[in-house]
Parts: sequence; structure tokens; C-alpha cells
Amino acid sequence: MATIVIGGGLAGLAAAYDLARAGEKVTVLESAPRFGGLASTIPLEGIHIERFYHFICRADHDLIQLIGELGLSQYLHWEISRTQFFYNGRMYQFSRPHHLLTFKPVPPLQRLRFGLHVLASRFRKDWSDLDKIPARAWLMDKVGKEAYYVIWHPLLGVKFGDYHDKISAAWIWHRINRVATSRKGLIGQDYLGYLEYGTDTVTNALVEFLEKQPNVTLCGSVVVEEILIDQGQVNGVRLKNGEILQADQVVSTVALPILSKMAPNVDARFKEKIDNVEYIGVVCMLLHLDRPISEAFWTNVNDPEISFNGFIEYSQLNRHVREKNVHVLYIPYYLRPEDPRYEFDADYLYKEYSTMLKMINPDFDDHWVKSYQVFRARYAQAICHTHFVDLVPEYETPTRGLYVTDSTQFYPEDRTISAAIRVGRTVAKLINEKRR
Repeated sequence: MATIVIGGGLAGLAAAYDLARAGEKVTVLESAPRFGGLASTIPLEGIHIERFYHFICRADHDLIQLIGELGLSQYLHWEISRTQFFYNGRMYQFSRPHHLLTFKPVPPLQRLRFGLHVLASRFRKDWSDLDKIPARAWLMDKVGKEAYYVIWHPLLGVKFGDYHDKISAAWIWHRINRVATSRKGLIGQDYLGYLEYGTDTVTNALVEFLEKQPNVTLCGSVVVEEILIDQGQVNGVRLKNGEILQADQVVSTVALPILSKMAPNVDARFKEKIDNVEYIGVVCMLLHLDRPISEAFWTNVNDPEISFNGFIEYSQLNRHVREKNVHVLYIPYYLRPEDPRYEFDADYLYKEYSTMLKMINPDFDDHWVKSYQVFRARYAQAICHTHFVDLVPEYETPTRGLYVTDSTQFYPEDRTISAAIRVGRTVAKLINEKRR
């Protein structure tokens, strides 16, 4: 028979890559015209820019390994990453340990506690007990109340809203750990990586490889309506146009709420489990500028007059984009898809955000802006509350032949390209081992 992979993002393509090399007959079904999922791109000034920002840390071993396997290592570059913090109308440098020592919004003792906490998080390996603790309480205990509200609350409060005090400490620990391990030495600078041509470098290489395989079929602009299950066994999928494709194995790489609708006849206990996972969406504005707003890659924001909690100047990391005089800035905003703001159009958001960017950099002018676009993802981030590990689904479901990859399985890791590749290849390994 065959394996059908639903979703042509990095998880789906990585799974198909390993399955195809093992001789499996594979069909990849992607609802969008282009492959890549949340890592897909748009053309801008003759180059392709990702719709949502991405960067690479030294801990992203699965991505780095695949880059090497595909012979793409020459396109992976590491650069010093600069971070700054805009707090109550003033900008502070926030890249190096000594910047923390002069960060006056936080009392001196709590600055020290903050630095020691980052150091401890870098070397911590076991996070199981942190799954049971709310991040808010954990951070307050470790770094102090003032340091929490100045530095961490903008992330938790703006991103998760009413859920911010329920997010697990394990999730926030991994964010600290991932970036901290990209620092050279204990007091060195942060080095982050990027692919010269963005994530398209990997996506295109995987697609090119799969297109050459006689046992692989790639289909874009194809919507799966239902995963067909008979007596607890997968036997194919039904497409939106009514066509039925037969398979004895299906790998779902779509978000769990979409999977739940696609597979109404899945095992009842499994369905109940995945239905308990809640998500927030993201509305991400991409600004194409004729010059940079700052010298930093990442700017954290904590100001009562500014709605967003930060922005990312991708071109300040990717030197190859910057040298083409292309300057790209992302402003992400996380919220529930039911929130009216989720549907606000680009013009409305630009008017709001441009006013706020002028507060951050008074020199900023609308004439700097060549274009702006807004991209949305309804299931961008699972709400990783305490005891979230109990909701993470297994790769192999109780329904025979149905395999699942989802960002919940990254936990406690945040959503990354590397993690998507890891779960995709993990599922492929399970299927290949059963074939032996």
C-alpha cells in the first residue's frame, strides 16, 4: 500500500524524505499552493522572505544535521545577535551580561539574580518538575517581583493574556536554555544562525529531492476533508473534491484541532485528549523598509503606550539580505482567534504600529516603508499550561496506521523548525521500523 502525509511543512517533508529513502510509497498533500507551512516565503525585491520570522540556535541539532545531510552547510551562517529593551520610553542595550548590570529599571540585586537564573537554566537538564509549576510564580521566586514585571511579564502577559499565570515553568525554561546555549562562553556574545536564502534553502532541497523519487507524489492546493478509518484501521483519505486516496498509513502534521475534524472516527480517548489542547493564533505584520530602525535583531518592548511586546529586524541578523539593501521587520501579536483583533486588516494595524514605532525611534517616517503585509496563523502556539505533558499525544495513535506530529510534541521546546524536523523524522523512523 502507501503512506499519505497530510501537510507539506517541514515536519511533513522531513517525514516524506526518510520514508522515501527507505523505499516507502509516499504521497504528500498540502492545502497551500507552496510547500513550507509556517516556514513558507513570499517574494520581496527578487529574494524570498519568510512570512513568519525564524532564527537558528546552536541547540537546533536536528535542523543543523539535516542541513548537513542535504549538502547545504555552506549556506548556514552564524552572526552576533544584538538585543535591546525599550522600557517606559527609553531604550537599553540588552545583549551582553554587562548590559544587565546597568539595566536600571530592575533593582541591582535582582539584576544579579536574573543573570544567575539564566546561567542555571543554561545548564539545567531535567525539566520534569517544572511542568508542575506556573512560570509566573517560578520566575518571581528566582529573579524577584520587579525583574519579573519588567522583563518577563511582557512575554507571558501579552502573548498568553488571561492564561499567562497558568503557563508552565518548563516552557519558559526552555526558551531561556535555547538562547543561552547559543552564547560563546559564560560571558560571551550571543550567536544566532540563519540560512542565506531563508528556510527555502531546506524546503526547496527537500522538495527537489522528493520530486525526483519515483515512489513519491507531491500535491499542492489539495485539501483533505476526512481521514478514512474502518474498524480502528486507517485505509485512506477523502479529499474536498470527493476523491478518495487509499493508504494503510496516514501521517498527520496539521494542528490537533484540524486533525480532530478530519478524523471523527478516531479512537474516542485519543480524540478527547487532543480536544483538550487549546491554542492561540498569531497576527504578524511584515514591514519592508528602505533602512533599519535600529542596530538590533531583537527588540523587547514594555511600555504602557505600545500594544506589542517586541519586534524582530530579520535583516539585522541575515547579512545577505541586508547587503541587498532589503530591510525586514516583523511585529508579531499573539491572541485567541476569536478575538476581534485577529481579523484587523493590514491598514488598521499599520496605522497603529507606525505610531508606536515613532515612539521607539523618533526618526522613523512613513516614507521609510516600501510595503507592509499581515500574515495570520490560527493555531500558532499551544497554551502550555502546567501539567501540559499529560496532554502531549503519542506519535503513534491507538488507531492503527494513524501517526501524528504536532507542535505540542515539541514541549517544553517552543515552536521551532528544528523541532518540526525532529518529530517528522521520528514518525518516519517508527513506520520504517515496522516495515522491517
